[in-house]
Amino acid sequence: MSSTFGGLNTVVRGLFAQQMSLDTVGHNISNANTDGYSRQRVNLVTSNPQTLYAGIGQVQLGTGVVTESITRARDTFVDQQMWKESSTLGYGQTLQDSLGKIEGVFMEPTETGMQTVLNKFWEALNTLSTNGSDNGARSALRERGVELVDTIQQANKQLRNMVSDMNSVVGLRVETINQITSEMVSLNKQITAVEVGKIDHANDLRDRRDYLVDQLSSIINVRVTEDQVGNYIVQSSGVLLVDGQSNYKLSTKSSIDPDYNYEVVSVTESTGVTINFTDGELKGLLASRDDQTSGVKGYLDKLSNMSQFLLQEFNAVQRSGYGSDNSTGYNFFGVSGNASTSDYSVTGNYAAIFGTTTPKSYQWIDSLKVNDDLFNPVDGTAKIAAKTMAGSVQITQSNAAGGKIAFGGKYTGSLASVSYQVRLTANTAGAITGIEYSTDNGTSWNTSIEVTPATTPKTFSIGNGVTVQIGTQASNANGDTYNFSMPQGIAAGDNAVNLANRLKVDISELLGKSSLDTFYASFIGALGIQRQSATRLTDNQKALVSQITNSRESVSGVNMDEEMSNMIRFQKGYNAAARILTSMDEMLDKLINGTGVVGR
Repeated sequence: MSSTFGGLNTVVRGLFAQQMSLDTVGHNISNANTDGYSRQRVNLVTSNPQTLYAGIGQVQLGTGVVTESITRARDTFVDQQMWKESSTLGYGQTLQDSLGKIEGVFMEPTETGMQTVLNKFWEALNTLSTNGSDNGARSALRERGVELVDTIQQANKQLRNMVSDMNSVVGLRVETINQITSEMVSLNKQITAVEVGKIDHANDLRDRRDYLVDQLSSIINVRVTEDQVGNYIVQSSGVLLVDGQSNYKLSTKSSIDPDYNYEVVSVTESTGVTINFTDGELKGLLASRDDQTSGVKGYLDKLSNMSQFLLQEFNAVQRSGYGSDNSTGYNFFGVSGNASTSDYSVTGNYAAIFGTTTPKSYQWIDSLKVNDDLFNPVDGTAKIAAKTMAGSVQITQSNAAGGKIAFGGKYTGSLASVSYQVRLTANTAGAITGIEYSTDNGTSWNTSIEVTPATTPKTFSIGNGVTVQIGTQASNANGDTYNFSMPQGIAAGDNAVNLANRLKVDISELLGKSSLDTFYASFIGALGIQRQSATRLTDNQKALVSQITNSRESVSGVNMDEEMSNMIRFQKGYNAAARILTSMDEMLDKLINGTGVVGR
């Protein structure tokens, strides 16, 4: 026979079970918007039955319900998928952001981009080629050169600033990793203490630990395993970060890039060995900084190649030509003077120009400027070599004792030299009274009139902006002739054409067998494709991570409708148990107070 009060224990167990279930529902609802929280559930089982002897033999009388455990709804397979794909997403997003910033440096295609600056420089050369004597065109070309230099130097500065920013972010991410792994060790210790004997479940602590792994997986690639007592073992790229009850902190190591002389920060393990991450934000940062195809360093290499081309090959065309003052050997870009040691094309000059026989990549960029000689207020623009021939004149005169010829004016002749013959008339005193000139070897003659105002000796025009004066000598006689060839005049622009072709047409081994214009357009096109590829990777990963997140939420997320249904269910169960308890109380009251009172 069962205990008189046994039913009370059964009902009390029911009350406790329903109350615990209601408390868990409240916990779920309260944490519905908590990051990393997993829905919890109370696992109820029947308590051990009581064996009774009835009229027909033994029977098993139920004794109610007990709470076996409170567990969280979690799918470890989905978690592993999430951590893997989050790392790839972190890498893709970082790469996409970095390439977007590089695109912002070059600003293509816009009216302020480097391609526009190159085009304007080329147009200024073409303008100069049509009239090399135009000082306005020369000044405009010089200023377009300054604009090109400023654009390259600004891009260089912005890219180098990106390197500095990336170094800072790498350091911050390493600190974050160390903080996460340190907290994970603390959670490991708490979890193993709670779950000793594998009876209890540290649900909220485990949620926090998994949430930390979520954060860590976006920064670096992680491999997570759990040992027999519940500790997480965390590795990344073969490096142990968390080993049960201890963690191994990462460090940063600073060094100087050999090509650009800026600081680079790398990530090292506790032994000082550099870690090469295979995924995650850190992988994206390091690749965006150091990769010589799609990273900042790769685009600095492009600027270095462009600078070297301008200093060597463009300057070589400039140095071979002649200015309007017949100067030659001057650079358009770089160091001043027309000495042989200022020629960037001669390897032996590197020590004098750069201070070393093996200049670094950054030195080509840092050396790029418009030659200071071109800013001389007296004859600066005259040193821009728009023509390919010098202006010296060789004269042959029929009467060696006659007056010497002197030239004036500004010759604006053709691209080729022009041969002249001058034939004079003179009075008995040897004074020149008039001249004739021929440009076809004496076949036809043109009469030259005196240039006004009159001068002594007289000044005569022979066309194309040239004037001549012939000194008075007693031996001057009618018919004396002077033969000479005028070289290219200051208006000649054939070398300006060569300079323009060097930018747009002529190929260069230094630029990968392409012209400067093609070289620039090529790497800007590659930059656009790289950005598209990174964007495609990021978009695909976002879709995949979103799908995994939805799958995780379907298992672990708190559904308010479901929780409200559970609340009503457990509330009804609690109320029903309470009603049974009330009924038993009335029965016991009747038994105790209403029986055995006859004769009282």
